[in-house]
Amino acid sequence: MSDNIVQRVYQARLTRFELARIVGARALQLAHGAPPLIDVSNLPYKDPVAIAIIELLKGLLPMSVKRRKSDGSFELVPVSRLLSGDNKRYLESILDSWGKDRRY
Repeated sequence: MSDNIVQRVYQARLTRFELARIVGARALQLAHGAPPLIDVSNLPYKDPVAIAIIELLKGLLPMSVKRRKSDGSFELVPVSRLLSGDNKRYLESILDSWGKDRRY
């Protein structure tokens, strides 16, 4: 394999389990006093889960997902590279289900 070619061995999207883990972990951090990565003063709600979802949608979370390669080794892939259009629509639908007047 050439050095110029980057081999992608991961699925180019987050699974529903990874989404739940990422949002849950960040919401727990926020609930325990971690500073939000967005300005929450203009949000109509201060729910840690909603803030975590918005941070994820904006690509601000400095988290990575550990994916196994075919040779048995692992690769750390930034969450921002794995957030697909389907993932975004799903997360936006969750925010919409909490109230139509709640926009970010």
